[in-house]
Amino acid sequence: MSQQNAWGSIFKSHFHLFKVVLFLFVPPTWMPPLLHADGKDTSHPGLLIGGSFERPPIHRFLEGSRQTILFPARITENGVSEPLSTESGLNDKDWDNFIKESLERASLLLATLDPVMVRDRSAVIQMAVLTSDNPMVASCILTRGFLQRFSAIFGPELLITIPSRNKIYVFPKLANRIASAVQTIHDDHLISPMPVSSEIFELSGKGLHSVGTLDPDEGR
Repeated sequence: MSQQNAWGSIFKSHFHLFKVVLFLFVPPTWMPPLLHADGKDTSHPGLLIGGSFERPPIHRFLEGSRQTILFPARITENGVSEPLSTESGLNDKDWDNFIKESLERASLLLATLDPVMVRDRSAVIQMAVLTSDNPMVASCILTRGFLQRFSAIFGPELLITIPSRNKIYVFPKLANRIASAVQTIHDDHLISPMPVSSEIFELSGKGLHSVGTLDPDEGR
């Protein structure tokens, strides 16, 4: 399966449920975005990755995950996110535009991020750390460009941890040193105002799915 087709399947599996939930259970009413005094929209669409404890009205667990969800939200200029209500009233075309703009914004954000490359004593890159004040940092993993960018460094299969919405760690699947970073990742998760989970995800041309957790108490 080509990378493009693989991502197409991922998007359909996640986002189709948003549409199904909306059309079956919500009335056709629209919640307007936040506005400036001059009437200009101050928020933009965002497909956000978060922890299941957040319980947004519309959400979908990432494949194989028990703790990590994907949900639609509006994001204000100062980075505050507001999950879409079940009364958002988006039609099919609205959803397509919402998803398209969200992924475009995530792609643009990815292009601006300068990941920290952590090397070993032999100067071999062991992991990349992406961080920013932007709550869509984790959402960058949904873009096609993410796999392309980091597979050039780590190979075609990546492992990713998402301790918080604005910080992610990227490792090669083979010969990785996640164990040496566990405490740091846990600390990031505990102190973040936007925590996500302790799960580990695999990303490849076949898609994105959970493969386990850094938390030994999870038992998997």
